[in-house]
Amino acid sequence: DMPGTFFAQEAVKFLAERKEKPFFAMVSFTEPHSPYHFPVEFQGRHKPEEFKAPRVWTADEWQIPEIFRKLTDAEKQGIIAAYHTSAEFLDRNIGVVLDALEKSGRAQDTLVLYTGDHGYMRGQHGRFEKHCGYEPAVRAPLLVRFPGQVKPGQSTKALVEFVDLVPTLLEFCDVKIPV
Repeated sequence: DMPGTFFAQEAVKFLAERKEKPFFAMVSFTEPHSPYHFPVEFQGRHKPEEFKAPRVWTADEWQIPEIFRKLTDAEKQGIIAAYHTSAEFLDRNIGVVLDALEKSGRAQDTLVLYTGDHGYMRGQHGRFEKHCGYEPAVRAPLLVRFPGQVKPGQSTKALVEFVDLVPTLLEFCDVKIPV
């Protein structure tokens, strides 16, 4: 009944088909995104007490959205715990897809890209969303795996703009950039 599980199962079906030609697959998970979804068996994986509610400074008070102003520390901790539980559910589903790719025999010649469209505030500056310009909200994940082409374990603090992804992916695939 979970969209993330459905998307992962559809990707598994797609990858199980015999592919004679190169393929493109996009699996668009929505986790972790408010409202945080995860199956009932994930409930309680992260206890609110595991997390500390970030301190809100006086200088931030003027810009905190009304919906977050009266949250107690316990409520904030609950939101953060739900975020981490949803992220763990996402991680499981990505693992399902990557396992299917491995089983298909195409893992060594397939470029895998993981990205999101934004970061997320988890109580920093009194906020629990993405609609602001603070660093946790504007940082977005970007992971690339391409055996033999991308060295594993590399990281960078360089600014990466997602507008560059399509040309970069086309270059990896020896496809001319459309004019």
